[in-house]
Amino acid sequence: MKILSTTENFKKGILTAEKIIGKNLTLPILSNILLEAEKGRLKVSATNLEIGIICLLRAKVEKEGKIAVPGRIIGSFISNIADNEKIAAEVKDHTLYLTYQGNKASIKGLDAKDFPLIPKPQTEPILEIESQSFQESAVKILPCAATTETRQELTGVFMGFEENKLTLAATDSFRLAEATIKLKDEKPNDIYQKYIAKNSSIIIPAKTLQEVARSIGPESGKLKIYIGENQIFFEVDETLFISRLIDGKYPEYKQVIPKEFLAGLRLKKDDLLRAVRVASIFSDSKSREVKLRVKEGEKKIKIEAQSVESGENMTEVESVSLLKGSAVIAFNNRYLIDGLNTLSSEEIYIGFNDSFGPVILREIVGEKIREDFLHIIMPIRS
Repeated sequence: MKILSTTENFKKGILTAEKIIGKNLTLPILSNILLEAEKGRLKVSATNLEIGIICLLRAKVEKEGKIAVPGRIIGSFISNIADNEKIAAEVKDHTLYLTYQGNKASIKGLDAKDFPLIPKPQTEPILEIESQSFQESAVKILPCAATTETRQELTGVFMGFEENKLTLAATDSFRLAEATIKLKDEKPNDIYQKYIAKNSSIIIPAKTLQEVARSIGPESGKLKIYIGENQIFFEVDETLFISRLIDGKYPEYKQVIPKEFLAGLRLKKDDLLRAVRVASIFSDSKSREVKLRVKEGEKKIKIEAQSVESGENMTEVESVSLLKGSAVIAFNNRYLIDGLNTLSSEEIYIGFNDSFGPVILREIVGEKIREDFLHIIMPIRS
């Protein structure tokens, strides 16, 4: 193998692939990245057997070939080279030789034939959607996915299919987020119609969506989604992600969402976020409790926290409008901060029914509450 490429191109593939490799003591080859020079392109592949990635990069191929090289080593090396440099890569005797601006490096590799085969889609995509819309929705709901394996389905993201919209949802049973993406550009194709006639939803590992969202840039084109036998494929900007689907039944999360909220308020997101962060300094280290005190008829709400070790704090936040209702609601400060950080609007809506029921966070754009995203937090019953 012998190629010439820009470091910018080389970095894109290597650093994207490096994020999904892991230490596997039984299969050391999985800690490697596969480099293949073929048909005038450089193909960069990696897998941990749950998620796989294939990046196609522009390069001048002087000699075809392939090699598997340690992902952490080549990733650390390439990240320290400036963009817009030319880099030459050549393989000799299972060693990758890299040259740029008179500088040289060699990385010991492994035989590429030991690298596992990464599957490719066998059908046309079932959906093509705007990648930025998908990224925005995924980023908003991902913080709510569970990180422990106690209930594996909760470590994934629910993807629900309807004829005119796609739904993404995540919950760890303490909080819940749901985002909907309208399929407005064109009528879904026949493949999609046939698929949703038999399948209303799937569960995708949260790690997969995180990597897909991370790879989407401001100039990215359409995102193509393929679904195979217990697998899903995402393709954007000549990068293909392959992932297993989580087997199981996702909880009926919609039952947690109250049909209406009898009380609520509108306020500036940054003002509330700042107050919660200050209160967090004084919250108990175990319960992490901060309280939101709302009194009907008053124009200000109070954010409070106290602990034996730190003391106490109370910050007043001016409400744009208090719709109605009084309550003292206790939150885990991290859950409240995470929820507020997913909201991108200047003004937000907080809806509640009492001190102990689910609390909803929504964005306000203009004078309207956005209906395509919601974030639910369960209060602490103190």
